[in-house]
Amino acid sequence: MKLGNLSLVAGAFALAICLKPNVGWSTRAYAAVVTGEVTAAPQGSEIEIAHHLYHVKANSAAAKALSSFYVGQTVDAILDGVPGSTTTEIVNLTVHVAQ
Repeated sequence: MKLGNLSLVAGAFALAICLKPNVGWSTRAYAAVVTGEVTAAPQGSEIEIAHHLYHVKANSAAAKALSSFYVGQTVDAILDGVPGSTTTEIVNLTVHVAQ
C-alpha cells in the first residue's frame, strides 16, 4: 500500500472514531415538549413540573442545567419519548419564553 493511501485510510479511521454514533442522535426529532411551572425544587435527577414528576436523563443538557431552576419558574422540557410513559426522560430543560 502506498504511503498516500495509508494516510487516507488512517485519516478516515480517525474521523470515524472521533464522530462516534452520537452525531446521529443530534438530529433526532423528540416526541414532545412539556411547558409548565416548576412545582417542587429539583432533587437529584428529578424535577416536578405542573405537579408531574419527570426523570432527567443522565449526562444530558437538562442534567447540567437542573440546579439553575427554582419553584415558580415556567420551563420547557423536551422529552425523549411520549409523555406519561415510565421510561420517558427529560433531555433538555430551558426557561419558557413568553410570546
